Amino acid sequence: MRVRAIMTPVKDLKVLKPDDTAKMAIDLIEKNGFLSLPIADDRKFIGYLSKQYIYDSYFKEDNGDIATFLEKPVSTFVHNRISPVKPDLLIEEAADIFFKNKIRFIPVVDERDEFVGIVTQNALFGILTKVYGLLDPKISILTDDFKGVLSKIAETISKNDGNITNIALLDTEVMGIQEISIRLEGKDIDRIVKKLEEKGFKVREFVK
Repeated sequence: MRVRAIMTPVKDLKVLKPDDTAKMAIDLIEKNGFLSLPIADDRKFIGYLSKQYIYDSYFKEDNGDIATFLEKPVSTFVHNRISPVKPDLLIEEAADIFFKNKIRFIPVVDERDEFVGIVTQNALFGILTKVYGLLDPKISILTDDFKGVLSKIAETISKNDGNITNIALLDTEVMGIQEISIRLEGKDIDRIVKKLEEKGFKVREFVK
């Protein structure tokens, strides 16, 4: 899946202009409950601005008149710690960007480098949760023969009216034992677990 599928387009965003005042930015952030806002000059992404950074800058500069300070343009406070990405970036790559950088969103630009939207952490984690079935029941099975048992596990689950939504293989690093983590759907998951155990599978964990 590509980030274009979970991107919030510019038309649905509150976007600051470089010459907007810091006060205007703070009012907009507080009114809408945002943590930060993107800044763009026409369709060119400039960076982002948070209320916290504005106030941090005020106290660092030891300014006496806060009202005068807040009349400064937002271009004075621009943050831009991350380069924009293209809409065809894989969501797995976007997740890696969030993991490596302390950012609240990732800006997205098109082939002409025009600002077209953002990807937020909430949007990314929401789709990952859905794709990987993280809200579904989980069964963990220990085995030393992944290829040999996977088809049998799938067959047992299917015959008992279950549907696998995700499978992950983890190496326990103990005597060649691997853990098969299975997310699944079904009307009677307890019955599926019982049938797996009757087939001789070592169910290590079962989370409904």
